[in-house]
Amino acid sequence: MLINDLKWTRRFMGLFAAGLCGVTISMPLHAAPLDADGNGLYDDGERKTLIDTLQQACPSLKDATFDADGDGKVTILEQTQNRHPLSMTIGKEVLASGVQIPWAIDVFPEWITCAYLQDDLNTGKVQQIDPRGTRSRLASQDQTDAQPVMLDQGGGIVFAANSGQYLSMPGERDARWNYRWCIFTFRIDGKSGSDDNTTLLELNRGNGANKSSPKIWYDKQTGLNIQYVGRNGSGLDRRTMTASNIHTDGKTWNVVVCGIRYGQMYASVNGVALTTQQPQPDRFSGDMAHDCTSYIGRPQGGNSQWAMDALVFGLTEPSEAMVRKMTGWAAHRLNVADQLPSDHPYRYKRPVIDREDFPDRYVHDNEKWLEWGDSLKGQDKRKYAGQTPEKVPGFERVFFDDFRAKRISDSDSGEGDLWMAPGFNTSVGGDAPLVAASRKPDVYPYDAENQKQILSLVKQGNRWRGSAFYSVNDMGHGYTWKGPKIFRIRCMFPKLTKDEVAGGLFPAFWSYDPDFLFWRTANRIENDWFEFDGLNPRWLNGLATHYHYAHLKNIFVKNPKSYQRFKVNGTELTEKRTGVPGGIYIWDGEYHTWEFVVDEKMFYMNVTVKDENGNDKWIELCRSLTAPTYLRNMDLQLDYALKAKNGTPKNGTRQDFVVDFVEVLQKTSQLNQVPDAFVAKPQILGNLRVGQTVTCNPNVKDTTDIRYYWFADGYPLTWGMSQTWKLTEDLAGKELRCMVKAVGALDQPQAWTSPVKISR
Repeated sequence: MLINDLKWTRRFMGLFAAGLCGVTISMPLHAAPLDADGNGLYDDGERKTLIDTLQQACPSLKDATFDADGDGKVTILEQTQNRHPLSMTIGKEVLASGVQIPWAIDVFPEWITCAYLQDDLNTGKVQQIDPRGTRSRLASQDQTDAQPVMLDQGGGIVFAANSGQYLSMPGERDARWNYRWCIFTFRIDGKSGSDDNTTLLELNRGNGANKSSPKIWYDKQTGLNIQYVGRNGSGLDRRTMTASNIHTDGKTWNVVVCGIRYGQMYASVNGVALTTQQPQPDRFSGDMAHDCTSYIGRPQGGNSQWAMDALVFGLTEPSEAMVRKMTGWAAHRLNVADQLPSDHPYRYKRPVIDREDFPDRYVHDNEKWLEWGDSLKGQDKRKYAGQTPEKVPGFERVFFDDFRAKRISDSDSGEGDLWMAPGFNTSVGGDAPLVAASRKPDVYPYDAENQKQILSLVKQGNRWRGSAFYSVNDMGHGYTWKGPKIFRIRCMFPKLTKDEVAGGLFPAFWSYDPDFLFWRTANRIENDWFEFDGLNPRWLNGLATHYHYAHLKNIFVKNPKSYQRFKVNGTELTEKRTGVPGGIYIWDGEYHTWEFVVDEKMFYMNVTVKDENGNDKWIELCRSLTAPTYLRNMDLQLDYALKAKNGTPKNGTRQDFVVDFVEVLQKTSQLNQVPDAFVAKPQILGNLRVGQTVTCNPNVKDTTDIRYYWFADGYPLTWGMSQTWKLTEDLAGKELRCMVKAVGALDQPQAWTSPVKISR
């Protein structure tokens, strides 16, 4: 069986049907010979030429075999089989070579989740469109009179005026993650049709968060409208942008690129960036879209006549430059680049592969991974257990929540600016489901008098309910830390005897790299800094490290299953293993501060215990070489969870995990860095006195989409769109600082201001 057989590919791999069916269209691109037929896509023959070009430019590919069956073509499967996606590995070589490769959405096809293209149809009535991409969401219409018509010679898929013609697709529950952006190309005869409104696209149609998102419709009075819907405290968070600069002559194609980037809706129509009429809320999220159907076109009659060229949904949150590139690709594909604004970078030239195509991503080396795992064997990692911890220089505080206020919000809402509950991984709760912050029972009680935050297990009827909160919301937006870092948590578990500890307990302090929420085709990095096992009350799962399977089954992940996992310090906290007389027993109703030091080369786990006078003293528990996964972008997560099948609490109806503070440190050298997107370090400007308002000058170049994270002595004040901050009385004597994240730039780089002292 050939690897480019369409049915085999779809059935077992769920990948693209690239260039395997239908009639190609002939639309001239001002293009290089790599795209020989000029349709802005790479079929298997063109892909062979593309790969040959890349092999000439990249020494690392010199001896690689891509045309596995020797048929003179390279399929998408052959391009990626048994290797990491090329965009993850060859960027430096391609850029250094200076080779000019015409850009297309399928050059590096792991970006695409689902693509419906007129290229894949024969002329005549359209009963179905088989999508390219990692998700099989067939667009179909069984009713003959409701089927649109595919014209020849690139004329598009035509939905006749007043006809009620449409195609429907199964809903996409995880659209907020899997469909991060959308390209939609169409033309419309604005004078036709009896109704004022014509719906062109409605993903997950319905009235709710993440339903009818995006919805794109034409209104004869206002123009083109694009909508996304989330959820916040006041109900639905409906965001709409309107474009009056569209072509309505029924002949000229229009190009739409839209999505949500770090909590803000963006849309570009024919190369012009849109805005909402009212300022958008700072953050965006919403529920999973259950029980939905998606539509291209509208079942009701009265629509204007319109035609579709392409509908593409894809992964991650593209930079502003990538949005312009997508627009340029579509405009050249349809021969309407001369309709782009005069200052658009692709009005006069087709986009090519450049730096934007090579985002920073973790590239796993399994041989080195296993070598690192092998280094954990034996007792050397606990050689200094019980001794005073190593002092690692060069770190300073960047985040410190002492829970002076309760700041936990629902993780699927657009409200919270600090901790979000219960997080996007609902499987954590096991047999004791996690509860959202706004729901009952209250598993997040707050001790206002002592300024402590509590995570609880609560019995509700015959079932226990658990708790968890994260430093990011369900979209992956919030507080994360990349590179060397120190995580600290001071907390207390309930005072229980060994017999009273429920076997199912597994409280944890842990992290994900949220990258997998953006790249759903990628493996998932998890680090469990501590996790305690109720089956053995003295057992510590100390830094269990995982590199999990990808969320979406796909061909773009080198290993579709989880890699070997390791525990740096999976051990009983006995006297021998800790160096502490009598060992450490965490169910003692006492506070302990845990510290996890991730330096470039070494990792240290430390904890406080009581000395002979009853005072806290620091001891080291273990050390190891630093795994590369530790240095990736990590969020923070806390939970008090329960695997009920292993035993539930024997007494009472509530147990509490009390948190005193959470702290993060990073290296001063990191905070002084000025990434390429910045011209200089950001600056706080203005009168630094209570009652005044200061402004953060971001010093960002070529990017307009920016977020501001404000801190006072490390305490997170808020994050969002505002570059100003009012200096209130409680800030007197404190050091104010702002971290600027250029979310509209490649890799969303960040830079810090210097701290400034606030006076009265």
